[in-house]
Amino acid sequence: MSSPLPRRLLIGAALGCVVVGMLFIIGLRVVRPAVQTAALERQISGIDHGACNAAPDSWGWASGDISYFAYDRTGRSLNPNAPRIEQRLLRRALAEEKVAVETSSNRILFVVPHAPDGPCAVLRVTSKNPEAAVSSRFLGVLAGAIVIGMILAVLGTFLAVVRPLRSRIEEVATAAQSVGSESFAPQPSSSDALGHIAEVLAQSHDRILESRSALEQRNQALERHLAGIAHDLRTPLSSMHLALESLATESQGSVRKEAQRALADAVYLSSMVENLHQATRLRHEVDVTSGSVELADLVHRLEKRFAIVGRHAGVEVAANTPEREVWVACTPALAERAVANLVQNAVEHNDGPGHVAITLSLVESGSRFQLVVADDGPGLPQDTLATLQNESFLEDEARPRGPGMGTLITKEVARRAGWSVSYAALEPKGLEVRIEGPVADLD
Repeated sequence: MSSPLPRRLLIGAALGCVVVGMLFIIGLRVVRPAVQTAALERQISGIDHGACNAAPDSWGWASGDISYFAYDRTGRSLNPNAPRIEQRLLRRALAEEKVAVETSSNRILFVVPHAPDGPCAVLRVTSKNPEAAVSSRFLGVLAGAIVIGMILAVLGTFLAVVRPLRSRIEEVATAAQSVGSESFAPQPSSSDALGHIAEVLAQSHDRILESRSALEQRNQALERHLAGIAHDLRTPLSSMHLALESLATESQGSVRKEAQRALADAVYLSSMVENLHQATRLRHEVDVTSGSVELADLVHRLEKRFAIVGRHAGVEVAANTPEREVWVACTPALAERAVANLVQNAVEHNDGPGHVAITLSLVESGSRFQLVVADDGPGLPQDTLATLQNESFLEDEARPRGPGMGTLITKEVARRAGWSVSYAALEPKGLEVRIEGPVADLD
């Protein structure tokens, strides 16, 4: 549920501004007549009536919009400078025996019954109309009141709502970023929306920890299971290799072809089991550089292994290595998988008769190595080569014996070991895979 505090505060500030303006208008309307009457009374109280009766022909005064003169009840003044009195106001004032007032845009005219008779029986008083000045002052004061009210409302909203709300949002955002980690700190819950979010984050954190623990246990069990399978299958598969190789060598005709096909399947099965095992280890972010391996020896061992499979498929496998040892920082089992997958793909996808060459060389004054696996098979289309260069390459399900998992493992091992992997088409046909990386300093 959302907090009503910001909305209430803004509504209250707006109502406050409206109330201030209304009070100012009401006060102006109420006070203005009283002010005018008080001013008139002050002016009248200051008139010297004895002087008026003593010299009515000269009594009176005028300056701009302000003046006062005396008249008899017929409206005649003995002062020649006195303006003509307004008869309608005179009749109304005498009939009601009270002040008659007429207001224009720039002045206010008062006709005041003052005495029963005589030359000073009626007074005509004019004063400057404060309406225009008051209106301008009113608008200025009203605008100032509205501005001050808005400033106070904004300031109050910022201090009472925005700043605490921003602080809470930042705290919840920080907590959200650390959900599922050891640095997560649960936020205090409350009845508003942010409190509900904090409560949900805390619950999600607990569920993530529980799920992570269960997942780690399942992954460890799966890894042990696959490792056990790989270990249990290694011996029978090796026996199958020897038996099928002997059968393929000694048999003739269709039996020999079936034995050669079965030998290739056994090699593929052994490689798939080992790839599954190593893929499980890689998913656990195993340290690929935790060991070291000598590449020249590894290349010659792979040459002997795949030369047997290649011989029965009509594919010659040959290797060339430098005379000195080439050590690299990589777990031996993972390094063997990375290179063996490339050689196996080159042999299996070569139509035969053909050739597969494994070349290991040192470059950059012996500080780096290059391992190239090249074949003269049918190669790969350009779009497939572009896909292989992409780090997000996934197994092509339509090609059951394509690069698939083996290629993915090779690229992942190379990435973690700090090696580069590149693919290039050969002319007139064939494929070249190049692995390059630093040589380990064992001193």
